[in-house]
Amino acid sequence: MEHLIPCKDSIYCLDQYSTEKSLSHNQTYSHPCRFSELCRNIHDVPHGIQFTHNKHDVPQCKYDMNCSNLTDPAHRSSYRHTGLSDYLVPCRNQQQCRNSTFEHRKKYFHGEKINTLTVNQNIPKGKNELANREVHCFIIIVGVSKTKTNFESRNSQNQSQQDHFHSSQRDHTAQRSRFYEQSRAKKSSYGLNEQSSHVGPFENEESDRKDLLTTFYTEVAGKSSIIDARGYDQYHNPVGRIYDLGRDGAFSDFNILIAQFYIDSEFNDTAMKVPIDALKVKGFQVKHVKTENECITEMASNCHQIVWIISTNQIQNPSFISALTKYNSNGGAIFLFADNAPWLCHASEFLRTKFGITLEGDYYGDKTLAYKENGHQQTGYFGQHDIFTGIENLYEGITICHPIYSTPASRTKFTIIATATDGNSSIAVYDPQTTSTEGRLCLDCGFTKLYRKWDSAGTARYIVNASCWLLGIEKRLKQTKQSQNKK
Repeated sequence: MEHLIPCKDSIYCLDQYSTEKSLSHNQTYSHPCRFSELCRNIHDVPHGIQFTHNKHDVPQCKYDMNCSNLTDPAHRSSYRHTGLSDYLVPCRNQQQCRNSTFEHRKKYFHGEKINTLTVNQNIPKGKNELANREVHCFIIIVGVSKTKTNFESRNSQNQSQQDHFHSSQRDHTAQRSRFYEQSRAKKSSYGLNEQSSHVGPFENEESDRKDLLTTFYTEVAGKSSIIDARGYDQYHNPVGRIYDLGRDGAFSDFNILIAQFYIDSEFNDTAMKVPIDALKVKGFQVKHVKTENECITEMASNCHQIVWIISTNQIQNPSFISALTKYNSNGGAIFLFADNAPWLCHASEFLRTKFGITLEGDYYGDKTLAYKENGHQQTGYFGQHDIFTGIENLYEGITICHPIYSTPASRTKFTIIATATDGNSSIAVYDPQTTSTEGRLCLDCGFTKLYRKWDSAGTARYIVNASCWLLGIEKRLKQTKQSQNKK
């Protein structure tokens, strides 16, 4: 089993929950499972890659579930209780939390002092930079630095993907993002490095997120499970565009170019009009072309912030991929659509050029994926992401291909956010750093959903959500603010 490098921030890592960072961070670094060696999923392959299960050598509480200290983090880390985790989850609101219910306090800690916390993250020799080196564990009170206690790193253990515990809401909302950013900005002692490069810009990021929610994104942005919707469809997805990611009409200043290279008797202009009309509801201006030459010309015009590439079985113009790469490098976002081989040529060749990733496969799926927090790489599930706002169940498509990663590095660059029912990744994204000039990318491995079963579980909402996310409006807001501040 391939193992990930242990995160230096251990169980108190903030990035593992961050809306912006959790996907790439959790596919690069492992974290301790809160059930330690008693975890029921200890032998699951995805679980074993992302989370560690070191032995937590503490006695069983003699009062067990009748214990009056189940809400005490220090007691919970010192004694075991049937069915409960060894460690509590940091509440997003910490000391400002107003939820004083027993069930909430039994799951989440709120800045209370933990005198001892022995969490070792070890993996096989040669994989762990911290192996055989002294590391530190902080005594935690949010926002206040406390004394550090030392412990020696030990022998390797399997790592596992944690799906027992979630934050107080299952979804990564703007409020959670706000908490993490504020905690970092206050120099929380969650990390080993008190001069962390994360400290600093979070007040601005919080303001940007507020601007997003006010102008472009709906109030439920980032939420897949919405428990108080006005109504639900047959797939248990909330009914109504207020549960989409983007607000209606908010994107009227932006343009999408749809390059449809695959055409058949069903996937004609009438069929293509359905997703185009859905995009227009959000305000997007849409242009539809069917040849590579037209697409190259339109991309060079700098009129379109997003381009859809609907692949076919061969590339006609040898300069097409270089033109597409240039478009992306200059800030253009790309929605890559592929299907079963050989109808994946354009997407595959672009990904090979950029990341060393190719596409192959011909899986007949025709099933529905379900939402599961941190379930991005679990068969038949998708995880939390803005793209899946308002979607608890999502149709995977009919015929589906999947990415082939040439190197471990290529796997970390292109982030998997959904896994088809055959166990292969089916939706992946690339979100470049804010300092990069590149545009965002999204790959969908089963484009027949665009014209067959458009009304199936979550399809229309997902396609429109992804287009709104691809725009990278966060970066555009920052650039606008910076430009205004210079004046």
